Amino acid sequence: MRISNFRGEIDWKAMPQRIDLIDKKIAYLLGKNSRLSNTAIAKALKLKREVVSYRIKKMHERNFLHGFVARVNVRKIGMIAHNVYLKLKTPTNEKEMIDDLMKIKEITNLKHVGGRFDISIETTSKNMEEFDVTLRKILDKYNASIQDYAILNTIQEYPWDLDLLLEECPKELERLSQIKESKGSSYHKELENQEHNSEMVEVDPLDLKILNLIKLNARMNLKDIADEAGSNFITVNKHLSRLVQKGVISTFSTFFSLAQMGYQMYPVLFNLRNLDERKFITFMKHHPNILWSYRTIGNWNYQVNIFARSNAHFHDLFNDIRQNFSENIVSFDTIMVFNSFKVEQRIE
Repeated sequence: MRISNFRGEIDWKAMPQRIDLIDKKIAYLLGKNSRLSNTAIAKALKLKREVVSYRIKKMHERNFLHGFVARVNVRKIGMIAHNVYLKLKTPTNEKEMIDDLMKIKEITNLKHVGGRFDISIETTSKNMEEFDVTLRKILDKYNASIQDYAILNTIQEYPWDLDLLLEECPKELERLSQIKESKGSSYHKELENQEHNSEMVEVDPLDLKILNLIKLNARMNLKDIADEAGSNFITVNKHLSRLVQKGVISTFSTFFSLAQMGYQMYPVLFNLRNLDERKFITFMKHHPNILWSYRTIGNWNYQVNIFARSNAHFHDLFNDIRQNFSENIVSFDTIMVFNSFKVEQRIE
């Protein structure tokens, strides 16, 4: 299935809807690997393939499902990523500012947030000089509006599965977490044996064409990729397999509006010391309400994105982290995401 009009706009303020258990199961599997075929999903759920296709289409029409993403580790191809947080003096010209920021190609993620900051920006740059130009462009133009800002250099991203979709069905969650597709082009074997290191990977023009085609259309079939890239099925399959194996493509994921299930996104910025990183990462990986995190350099060294149903629920989830890592937490800041205006990936 191809969702060609996905441009990354996700409404975190969407009204909650009833998402039935079958849709949750399909969503979980797509979140785990968005290149899973409808046939594999149907077999896992004992459904007809046409039913799976219809339900995916309806989830998209209801704006619960927004798009399928090949997550690219830009550091593997020589790019650098930063998070920039802006605190505004007044929200008077916030809409104009958001519209301008949307047009800057180096900005790949843009959110309206609350808490210590008002706007969250993620950038992808070719080098520090280019990032400096982007930052100056923002700060100089809106100098009168910006009260304060903070910068983090993102050095690693940790995407996790959508376990919260099935937290009320632990046995089914355990079963579906083991689902694999040996045939087709879901690249399960390469994902399981992926190289996790900081070494750069040399990419050629065909690699770049493939990445640009599937970065926001991860379920695009190999024949269509080959046709649009001016190549052939076998060559494209070989290149994609290598990109996944080498960690250039870290995962194939899916964007959902979890606000439709009553969840709000709360990023927490942590300054942690003397941390057992293996223990911390394992904790995050197995926590159903933590869907992805970043390791960073700056005033904070981790951003942990928590999804909660209310402020009280967030308070309980956050206290769980504080209790488990009380000796490591030096300081923290919490943010609430109101809306996501742009989700893009810059490849070159």
